[in-house]
Amino acid sequence: MPKIHPSAVVSPAAEIADDVEIGPLCYIGPQVKIGPGCRLIAQCHVSGRTTLGSNNILYPFAALGQNAQDYKVESDETYLVVGNDNIFREGTTAHTGTKPGTTTRIGNGCMFMNASHVAHNCQIGDQVILVGFAGLAGYCEIGDHALISGLTGLHQFCRVGRFAIISGGSALSKDVPPFMMAEGRNGGVKMINLVGLQRAGFPAATIRALKNVFKIYYRSELSPANALQKIREEVPPLPEVVEFIEFCANSKRGVLSARHGSGNRN
Repeated sequence: MPKIHPSAVVSPAAEIADDVEIGPLCYIGPQVKIGPGCRLIAQCHVSGRTTLGSNNILYPFAALGQNAQDYKVESDETYLVVGNDNIFREGTTAHTGTKPGTTTRIGNGCMFMNASHVAHNCQIGDQVILVGFAGLAGYCEIGDHALISGLTGLHQFCRVGRFAIISGGSALSKDVPPFMMAEGRNGGVKMINLVGLQRAGFPAATIRALKNVFKIYYRSELSPANALQKIREEVPPLPEVVEFIEFCANSKRGVLSARHGSGNRN
């Protein structure tokens, strides 16, 4: 049976795996599903149509599954789906979708540090880190292994590519391509995420190719379309290079410009 503290309020309709631990003063709503190995340390609030996979840890005052912070929430038939092995530190929030049948989704192995926020309909990959007080507006998409540093805010519908990193205190309303490092208030892309790529074991040939991608797209002063064409012609078509090209070509909000540029690439 689950280990539930006497002071916790747990709906009898909630589906809770046998080895879950629910600490003092937690609240678990009737439509919540909690998978095996999860641990809610204390004073956590899980409500709405929320599903937690296995081995997630919720620290005090984490609040998951509340309605979206949006005037246009149309019904409670919205969802939050969380994968496995995630850590939600103190004061973290993650909300359900807005329109009926829509889902906010979080992958596996992510860490959400204190007071970070995942808004409605966001799609979060695996091994993502949100540092303290980082906030994602609605419908943001965050690729695997991305790092969103502290006090950073993303506009709604923004995308952050795989293995991208955003420096602390940034505020962005454009897309950040995969494998790049961005900073500032739409301040721009600074360089490739060299340290992150090296730590992840990317081959030297891939890193060299991505350096060339950066030089062409962010230093050649070509238009975005022409820069992508030059990359296609001159850089070996490694999977990461193709991923960068497709990410930029499919951007709807526009791709963040170079750090020294005069505006954003559209």
